[in-house]
Amino acid sequence: MSRDSWEIGGVEVAAGSYEYVKIPVAQMLTGSETGLPLHCVRGAKPGPTLSVLACVHGDEPQPIRAFQNVLARIDRAQLSGALLVVPVANPFAFANFSRQSPDQHEQTNLWGAFPGSAKGTLTQRYAHKIRKILIEGADYLVECHSGGAAGRIQRRVDMDPDIEGAAGEKSREMAIAFASGGAGLVHSVPFSKSSASGYALAQKIPAVSVEIGGAYLPECEENLYRENLEEGFLNLLVHLGMLPGEEKRLRITYFGFANRAEANPSSGGYLISRKTHFADLGAKVSEGELLGEMLDPFSLEVVEELRSPADGVLFFSRCSGPFEVGNKGFAVATEYREI
Repeated sequence: MSRDSWEIGGVEVAAGSYEYVKIPVAQMLTGSETGLPLHCVRGAKPGPTLSVLACVHGDEPQPIRAFQNVLARIDRAQLSGALLVVPVANPFAFANFSRQSPDQHEQTNLWGAFPGSAKGTLTQRYAHKIRKILIEGADYLVECHSGGAAGRIQRRVDMDPDIEGAAGEKSREMAIAFASGGAGLVHSVPFSKSSASGYALAQKIPAVSVEIGGAYLPECEENLYRENLEEGFLNLLVHLGMLPGEEKRLRITYFGFANRAEANPSSGGYLISRKTHFADLGAKVSEGELLGEMLDPFSLEVVEELRSPADGVLFFSRCSGPFEVGNKGFAVATEYREI
């Protein structure tokens, strides 16, 4: 959305400038204010507005360092339009390293709280502010997730195949552009209309959901995921005409939600994962291949083997550690194509 003047949270953002704005949301029981951290990068040239948010789930911090580096690398003199970034969309959950907010009742998962409410739970109030500040008036939206608690790791870009028209087509292009930054996987999956990206698509705003990385990873692994995020963002900005340059186009593995199979444990225990590395994600696995083992932490016996249910491409995995029954262990794309 091209504008002649910008004012966000009471702060005027001049052309070619950067501003950090704290958007107030509510006063907490402690007396302190909770709000959303908003980074506004306005280019010297007119152009579209790309809004980005992360840490919708508080245990998914991977994008934060990538955002720091991307913002430092952008030349505002070359930027057309504006980039709005909220690195921590749910500070309440983030402070607790929790997927959900510690609200007392009702909607505690910010991922499913949209369009939000100005008078609802704290989670719903975060959603309301995000909708007003980031989604309404944006031309494009990127919602960032990663792996997190219990050792989840992943590397892909999700897009909704059910969205028709210009918004659907542009979203598919955005997913391929972001994945061409190195992630290499595009997952076709219907979005919840109560998520930020699903709500944006319902308003005909092109949107994608990025799932890259994990939490508390060794630096050698962290860097690989972070580079995927950084290069994906920069390639997307080129694709959208917001930065000059030639768009990268990698060969992408594309798969749908209906064409996947999982290997999940039948009981809780200590997971010994055989697929913990960055390179394991996006790699082919064979039916029956050992993905992990469940160790009973009390008897110290291996009680279950987790093997690939089919030939395919591994797109979701876990690091070793305590693991509760009912959680997803490993996921394999059983049918896919290269695009």
